Amino acid sequence: MEMGYSDSGGQLEQAPEPGSPVEIKPEKGIIGNCLICGEPSTGKHYGIVACLGCKTFFRRAVVQRQDTVCKLETPCEPKLMARKACRACRYRRCLECGMSKEALQPRRDLIGCRRVRNRPNWAVPPPNVMTEEVSKNALLSLIERLTACDERIRNKKFEILRSKQEALGLANAIKEGICKPNVDHHSKLMIMLASDISNTTQTDLLTLLEWIKTLPVFKLIPQKDKELLLKRFAWNHLIIECGTFTAAANVDDVWLISNGTCMPRNVEKLPEESKLSISADRRWRQEKLYKQMTDTCIDEVAAPLRRLKLMPQELIALRIIMLMNCGGTPEYSGLEEQTHKVTLAFRDKVIAALFAHYEHIEYPNFPERFGSVILMTSGITSAASAMLESYQVMRLFKIVSFDSISQQLLFNG
Repeated sequence: MEMGYSDSGGQLEQAPEPGSPVEIKPEKGIIGNCLICGEPSTGKHYGIVACLGCKTFFRRAVVQRQDTVCKLETPCEPKLMARKACRACRYRRCLECGMSKEALQPRRDLIGCRRVRNRPNWAVPPPNVMTEEVSKNALLSLIERLTACDERIRNKKFEILRSKQEALGLANAIKEGICKPNVDHHSKLMIMLASDISNTTQTDLLTLLEWIKTLPVFKLIPQKDKELLLKRFAWNHLIIECGTFTAAANVDDVWLISNGTCMPRNVEKLPEESKLSISADRRWRQEKLYKQMTDTCIDEVAAPLRRLKLMPQELIALRIIMLMNCGGTPEYSGLEEQTHKVTLAFRDKVIAALFAHYEHIEYPNFPERFGSVILMTSGITSAASAMLESYQVMRLFKIVSFDSISQQLLFNG
């Protein structure tokens, strides 16, 4: 019989004879098969012999409060293939095999149970709690400051538009030889004319330029990147401004701009006194050229905003999110890398500030509410595209004369 060396200590041991069966030793650390899925197990976890995969799954299921009701039409067979079963059936299989929820150790759990561990009874709040409180107060201060600036600038805009309308009414009255002009022109719904579009667009874009200077992040952005962001956001800004104005008005099936004039979904449904001021040419353009834009703006923006009834803090967060998202992805943004980083960081900070506001006012189920606010971005983008097409027609056929600022921001000069 031949002799051979073992791998440990250099001691001699007998080598197996040719043709004799070779004993296969179990892998080091394996103590048996997992009772849940049958895979090799290295120990007992949560009360039973289980593999690391089932251990991790059970821990996550407990932390995330997984139920045990199968959602599939054909019930799973967790006894045969536990790892291919749905989460509910696999979790039920873990419980049936003897895994214990009470066996979880919060101090060692890395998924979420650390939040429920017993903290020392500090006479003074621990440093991390104080830091969190300061951070929350700073976020609340940020969202309130941004909201106040936005409301101040918007109120100023409406004062300018009101003055323009009154001046226009006075000029028309003098031209027609009327001693006392009719200043109550807002009492009836008026269809928007070329001058309304031109003046309101100019005022809204000037408001945009003033508002954007109040954002602290814009001081950190090069001029070239500022111009690029402004041009990409300008159409969205017009939609948000007109959309919030329309949503606040108690009028259905019309799209209002900031001076109170409108584009109706159907001209025939306007009040009789409003239809008297509409020329045949203007009626034709509304029905043939602007119909798609009007419908899109009403259905995708005005109606959802009216249902949501956005808080001022939500409105400013929505505006900033859409502005900062105009940077696109780093590969295709056209912005400097540093600009992309600071804009997205500021966007995330504003979102955190809005969440802090939700918590401060104890708003119920605010993550779902925030989801509804974010969903507005797709409707605004769609309406902005429709508005661009209609305004391009107005510009191409010289229906509306846009000023130089509007030309640069909306039509790239």
